[in-house]
Amino acid sequence: MKYPGSWASVVALAAVLAGCKEDPAPAPVDAGFDAGAVDAPSVDVALDAGSDAGSDAGVATDTGRPVPYGGPDDWCPGRDHCRGAGDNRLLVGAGRASITPTLVESEFDDRNGDHEWQRNEPFTDVNGNGRFDAFWMAGFGNARAARGVHDELEVRAIAFRYNDTTVAFAVLDAVGYFINDMDAARADPALAGLDVDRVIIGSTHVHEGVDTVGLWGPSASQTGLNREYQTLTQQRIAQAVRQAVMALRPARMRVVQAAPTDAMGDTRGYVNDTRDPVIYDPTITVVRFTDAERPDTTLATWINWSSHPEYAGSRNDQLSADYVHWLRDVTERGDASLGLAGLGGTTVFVNGALGGQVGPGGTRVPGADGMVVNNAGLAKAEAAGRNIARFALERLARDGVDVPASELSLSYRTAPIAAQVENIGYHAYYLTNVFARELLYFDPSLPFDETNVPWVRSRVTYLQVGPVGTVTAPGELHPDLWVGTRDTRWSWGQPPLTPMQPNAPDLSTAPAPPYLRDLVLMNPGVRYAFVSGLTEDFLGYIVPTYNFLLDPVTPYLNEPAGDHYEETNSIGPGSQRYLYGPMEAIVRWRPQP
Repeated sequence: MKYPGSWASVVALAAVLAGCKEDPAPAPVDAGFDAGAVDAPSVDVALDAGSDAGSDAGVATDTGRPVPYGGPDDWCPGRDHCRGAGDNRLLVGAGRASITPTLVESEFDDRNGDHEWQRNEPFTDVNGNGRFDAFWMAGFGNARAARGVHDELEVRAIAFRYNDTTVAFAVLDAVGYFINDMDAARADPALAGLDVDRVIIGSTHVHEGVDTVGLWGPSASQTGLNREYQTLTQQRIAQAVRQAVMALRPARMRVVQAAPTDAMGDTRGYVNDTRDPVIYDPTITVVRFTDAERPDTTLATWINWSSHPEYAGSRNDQLSADYVHWLRDVTERGDASLGLAGLGGTTVFVNGALGGQVGPGGTRVPGADGMVVNNAGLAKAEAAGRNIARFALERLARDGVDVPASELSLSYRTAPIAAQVENIGYHAYYLTNVFARELLYFDPSLPFDETNVPWVRSRVTYLQVGPVGTVTAPGELHPDLWVGTRDTRWSWGQPPLTPMQPNAPDLSTAPAPPYLRDLVLMNPGVRYAFVSGLTEDFLGYIVPTYNFLLDPVTPYLNEPAGDHYEETNSIGPGSQRYLYGPMEAIVRWRPQP
């Protein structure tokens, strides 16, 4: 995610208000490991964790003091609404709905050719109200007006049912989605009576869709949110979830995990990391669910991969799901030019640990003609999506593992959390209604200081479907916290550190194992682990504390020398404690018998 170019004016306002070789990845932890002993959060990252034995904890005590993590408030099976009774069959369904807006006003005279609208540039005032009623595109600078639609923006959902537990997982083509919008979608009347225990919602983090956060409006002080569009997305999420639940069918499951590389073990034909240390997980996870009675019929395909959907770049003005569109399309319909058959059904994509600029930077993506596409654009997005889909289909066919029916089950656990927001730019955005979400535990009539720092509520969830385990990240998780820094194979042949880089990270101070990926794999029965990024909320980059650095004079306004952009777009130095800490805690937690 990139800040708008006029970020400086927002921080000034804040001051006033204050008064990817073939899967050579480390071997997974033995799936038979008994993880019963790892049932408490790490003290250094989940302070004030409260009880981890399971409770109905909220995000504050009776005295109003925030509790960053108080343990799960729901889990299944094991609660009154999900005792575990049933016939021990896994059912799966999928649904989808369009969230492509109808563009009313999209044309303007781009006199300086910067692909952004300035107030002195004439526009076509279709409705005659004197305002440029554009849909603002998210992910790069301010005032990038959508001037057309290249491909459909969608919300896609997959539903799971096992005995009396039902979970739906919906993902929309958006840069991010706040928890209050997710709650509104969950409360939609379309979901009434469906008996769904948990609706998990995430975003693909696409940088070529509509601004659903508010950060990329016509100016730094004006929100990019379109209220009618927000309502539409909420309704369409509910529509897709309802469709998925109504489509539930007994299912079979086939899984593959592999890292896309060239013959030399280089991932840069697909994805790269451009922040030191160069540490990233390019593994793609493909889970195909087929009808138990008609095994050639795909019910749904669940795909996880980690990369910023910004291959189309900042000068694109056509709405698009970026590489995600072509990844889903080729997975479903195949590639006739290669004689590659698709799987059919509905493909649901969820992004992963893409923090630290995991994405197209420095990639050399081969196009359909074999020529490398270096420059950002829709052609590069298409090439990336098609290539990763081909890789996924070929690996699923060749190396996919059919999961025995005896291993098909479903469980989840979920916990409310609270996070302190120290980013003064975020304060300004909240107080000027650029962001449409609530701040907690502060007095807006007083200056922001160490005694009056706002908090936000959020949530983390662990979900396990058969041998697949995933934990949600309420933002852009840095891979350092997912796979760690100790194994250089996660650098994929590149030097982890750039020589002579100022303010370089000291890897000797990085967290020690076990890392989050290891902890997911320690859950009984799990053989495949991934992060569900930008899911359950959207709170910026989750930067590891050992490599978190702010400019000492103008924090959040300017970044210090070296690779420290992401800190300016985080909740603050506590992002590891308040966001990653609960992720680790929920993965470690086990329901008590």
